[in-house]
Amino acid sequence: YQEYYACAMGEASPKPKASARKKKGDSASSTTPPTPTPTTTAESAPQLTASAKDGDEDNDEDDDDDDKEEETAK
Repeated sequence: YQEYYACAMGEASPKPKASARKKKGDSASSTTPPTPTPTTTAESAPQLTASAKDGDEDNDEDDDDDDKEEETAK
């Protein structure tokens, strides 16, 4: 896990391991929240972008469906 977080943070693996061990010894609860936050943020950004794209596509599909309904009504 420590290596994964180190890669996600973009820092050298030995430094986060040493600081993480010290922080975990002092207070584990304080160390845990900040570490996942950058990772979650990095993952959330692309997901939000993908959701926005999907939303646009859905809107286009809805417009197409409306056109089909109008043509069928005629």
